[in-house]
Amino acid sequence: MLKLSLIVLVILAIMTVQTQKMRHAVVYLGAFSLTISFIYLLYNAPDVAIAEAIIGSTLSTILYLVALQKYKIFTVYYCLSEAEFEDQSHLTAEHLQFKKLLDKYCAKQELEPQIIYTVDATKTIIEHHPYALIVQNEPTNIKIWGHPENYKMDSLISFFDRELHFKVPIEFIQVEEVIE
Repeated sequence: MLKLSLIVLVILAIMTVQTQKMRHAVVYLGAFSLTISFIYLLYNAPDVAIAEAIIGSTLSTILYLVALQKYKIFTVYYCLSEAEFEDQSHLTAEHLQFKKLLDKYCAKQELEPQIIYTVDATKTIIEHHPYALIVQNEPTNIKIWGHPENYKMDSLISFFDRELHFKVPIEFIQVEEVIE
């Protein structure tokens, strides 16, 4: 039983470190802490097991979730050409409708949108700037790149799929994480 618990402990530790979604990591960390509590019981240390269960599983999990809730700034880079940036021609009805929908999504998710208009290339933003989304207007559609750690991407896609009155097609691209 002890060997099985230790194997589960190692698997949970790896899953906690390797997951891309922060909320999943918190759940894995809670399970990791409960497994450690069980191992302490197997080693006949019930006082340590109870302390680990209370502090590790419950208290730290709640603190992590509160910290995730506080992480509310949603940084969106809006890529423009030099001409669009200078003459404000990007302020079309479609752009304003898209911005209104993005504000509505952020309000539902309790996020604070921070929209940054830039002339930088998408690749430059991906490599050098912290972002949640990168938006670029194309002649026929809107392209949205999502950060690899953006756990809101799935809900954003389903939100825009439900918005039937938004007529411009949106192409969502999940940026792959580059490990150097």
